[in-house]
Amino acid sequence: MGFNDKRPRFGRLVPLGLFVAVALNHHPARADNPNDILIVVNTNVGENQIPIDVVRDIFLKRVRQWKDTGRLIPINPKNDSPLRRAFQAAVLEMDPAQETRYWQERKMRAGDVPPPSLGYNFKAVFRIKGAISYVFRQDYIKGVSKIVLVIPAKR
Repeated sequence: MGFNDKRPRFGRLVPLGLFVAVALNHHPARADNPNDILIVVNTNVGENQIPIDVVRDIFLKRVRQWKDTGRLIPINPKNDSPLRRAFQAAVLEMDPAQETRYWQERKMRAGDVPPPSLGYNFKAVFRIKGAISYVFRQDYIKGVSKIVLVIPAKR
């Protein structure tokens, strides 16, 4: 049998339909976790997606400008917050002591300081043109900022 197969078309589509149904159900959809970390930017920022390595470089101040909107302003939540610790581990790949050492070295070599740490970082992203920060999914408010990356919570 080949292209001149005399079976009705329906007979050829059923196996294909079953294959697609099985393939789609092979990986069940992951439910949104309230502890996912959302990387958010001010709505004036033209970027719609930012890879994690670029987010790391932004918060380590290796990248300082948006392509289209100019000055880039990273904003951290308070140092001792669970969100900050989760971000340090997942994005910066550092613990708090390693991040402190990084900024001490940067200050000595280049006079650089870490991004500001605010208790209201999400509000700051809404108000400051060019701002980028992060929140847990459970704290995100739609329409206030734009999500450019979702970092799944550790299971």
